[in-house]
Amino acid sequence: MAKHSVNVVVAAGGSGTRYGKQNKLLEPCGVSCVLIEAIKPFLARKDVTRVIVAIDTGASDEFLDALEAAGLDDDRRIIMTRGGTSRTRSVKYGLEALSDECDLVLIHDGARPYVTPALISRVIKGAEKSGACIPVVPLVDNILLAGEDGPVPLDRTPYRRVQTPSGFARERIEAAYAAATDDYLDDFTALHAFAPGKVALVPGDPNNIKITVREDLLTFLTGFGYDIHHLTEGRGIKLLGVRVPCPYSFVAHSDGDAAVHAVMDAILTALGEKDIGHLYPVDDPRYDNADSMKLLEGVLGIMRAKGRSVVNCSVTVIAERPTLAPYIDRMRAKMAKALSIPTERFSVAATTNEGVGDIGSGEAIAACATVLLK
Repeated sequence: MAKHSVNVVVAAGGSGTRYGKQNKLLEPCGVSCVLIEAIKPFLARKDVTRVIVAIDTGASDEFLDALEAAGLDDDRRIIMTRGGTSRTRSVKYGLEALSDECDLVLIHDGARPYVTPALISRVIKGAEKSGACIPVVPLVDNILLAGEDGPVPLDRTPYRRVQTPSGFARERIEAAYAAATDDYLDDFTALHAFAPGKVALVPGDPNNIKITVREDLLTFLTGFGYDIHHLTEGRGIKLLGVRVPCPYSFVAHSDGDAAVHAVMDAILTALGEKDIGHLYPVDDPRYDNADSMKLLEGVLGIMRAKGRSVVNCSVTVIAERPTLAPYIDRMRAKMAKALSIPTERFSVAATTNEGVGDIGSGEAIAACATVLLK
């Protein structure tokens, strides 16, 4: 089989208005960002001699920073060219930057970070045989035509969803885009209009989605928190926002709710923030005898400002005394409401320390918490 010089054109100039204010291509994804993850699988191939990123000029500095962070800034195969106001324009600019020796062109959406080496290989083989290759996946949902006279059912069997990368013989895709005057959402439409001919269809990958809205880029964060407080004579304690009557209280700067403190630290560590000791310093008089549920509201504000929400939370309270079983249902309900999750997603376990240490002697209560954020 003849060796090819493959160039990859990455369309990365779109505005992404459906995603929001942030540039979706630079949003965190995998170990880097969406755009970096979208190009890495191509760089793993020896036959790829150039990766041309057609990117908006306003994002080029951030892209260079992302390349450096990913250890790709020294890869001379990566070049940047200006992105256009439409996908068609970005691809045209990318095609203008093809290397002289290039004979096979792959075109990929910069917003598809989950492309696999296997899919790339299938597309290259299809393009070698037919001069053009499009990866497709079958429709899963039923479809209908929303006509003026009412909906009309359609048979989904012959329809396919189009993915990228698409692959082409250089002269054929150059001819198609040279003649294209309108904006096209995919390469096949331009090819079909201006350079028709044989096109191979190969199986795409259901996981090879295009990031369009925030929900497409769900990432999960986990955090762990721990706190412990000694006990002294008093009139009761608070755990997970619920007052538990008993003849002692916590030795603490705030109300001493060790379980809520553990939840707060779990959330903060998941977000990569400093712990509650930095957020609510013990030498700050504003937090003397503070209600820990109020402090939790501040932590949740930080979480929401980062676009995150709680999926579930699990707390274990380690105490020799008092008996907590009668209060656990109230604790779950109160905390679930505070975290805006169903009660079944907030769990509480209570255990003893088997007589070991300060906790085992009844002189302290500890709590640990894990949290999952999306």
